[in-house]
Amino acid sequence: MKRFTYFLALTALFIPTVLTAQSPVLPKGNTIILPAQEIIVPGSEPINNFSGVFSVNNFEQKRSVDLLNIETPFRCQTEPLNNQKVISSVRYGAKDFKLTYIDSLDTLPRYEVNGYSFDNTALDEALQNLVDEAGIEVFSEDEGFASLNAKDIYGELSIVVDELTKAGEVYYKYDAARKHLHLMRTAKFEAQLPANRYVILGVLDALRGAGIENVNPNWNTGVITLNLRRDEEKRVRDLFKQILSNGQLIVTDTEIFAVSFGSTMGNWGDVLHTFGADKIYTSNNGLMGKLLSMGHQTNPNALMESVQKYYQVQPISHGVAIVPNNWKMRFDIGKCATNAYMQDQLSLLIYPHTRQNGTIDMQITLDSKKGEMATFQVNATIDNELAIIGIPDGTQQNTELLAVMKLKLIRLIGGK
Repeated sequence: MKRFTYFLALTALFIPTVLTAQSPVLPKGNTIILPAQEIIVPGSEPINNFSGVFSVNNFEQKRSVDLLNIETPFRCQTEPLNNQKVISSVRYGAKDFKLTYIDSLDTLPRYEVNGYSFDNTALDEALQNLVDEAGIEVFSEDEGFASLNAKDIYGELSIVVDELTKAGEVYYKYDAARKHLHLMRTAKFEAQLPANRYVILGVLDALRGAGIENVNPNWNTGVITLNLRRDEEKRVRDLFKQILSNGQLIVTDTEIFAVSFGSTMGNWGDVLHTFGADKIYTSNNGLMGKLLSMGHQTNPNALMESVQKYYQVQPISHGVAIVPNNWKMRFDIGKCATNAYMQDQLSLLIYPHTRQNGTIDMQITLDSKKGEMATFQVNATIDNELAIIGIPDGTQQNTELLAVMKLKLIRLIGGK
């Protein structure tokens, strides 16, 4: 009995759960080791002299290009803390926060699948058996597809292939001219966002906090291009759903300073006495250092003016970190650093949760390439200031790091 008939009607489809993914098998054979060979470029000196196209200047220029980050002007060219709105609004349209699959080619031919079954069969093999009668070949650059079981599958071919590839955690695209069905572990998507730099930064920070790195934003149109796996696609859709349901982005305008003292040890008690102990709401201990929370300051520079009476203060970094409610983000201090020492290796990890009364529970972690330095839990509100004090600089004696964060809010309003 033939597996396919020409499409007549759409019938029910049943796809069982995925079993286990099989590991790829490497081809057997001998390993061939070629002798080292000298590469000679006509008209140039030997490579080890770094002349011609291999000059030191060329390598430095390549490093300069590699280090270029187009986000830096958007993230780091911020206004002074006292000039920024504490609460701002951004309107979004009906097409914003939508994720669109753009890696398709042609529509599969209209066949109906009649009673197709298989047992513990790799996905690519099961699909090849399925489309054999239609003269379609299955191709993939990947290996080790999940093994599936199915019994008596009925339905239109395109729907069957959709469900099988979802069960196998892959994507596909069909080339009608060549009758090729391509399987892919990752696929291209476009996400439309409001063309607002802070909203784009907030989404990028949340995506990276969720482990999704392969993203390319267009700062003019608000479109982000992404290469995603199936599990990553779900995370992005969950993120957009969360943003639309909550309608808020938490902003931390962050400044990092190096504070140093002379031959005598500095005293933060004197600093806080000068600043005004009654202005400190809470003091939270970390593995090292403390996190202080303060309310709205009539003079936003009051804390730094108090610090400068007892310490020498050097600005290191100033930028914004933006994150949707209930999502994690990372602010790499070195991205907005004015000089290059240990601060290039430091990050602030921020994870906010907004309560119904409007207060924000925040977990703030100071992280380095060598591991976590300190984690703080704090409850704050929009327009509060947070300060992390007492963190050793690690590169200079008698020097500590001071991080000051101002909490702000972006409200997302639909209907544009």
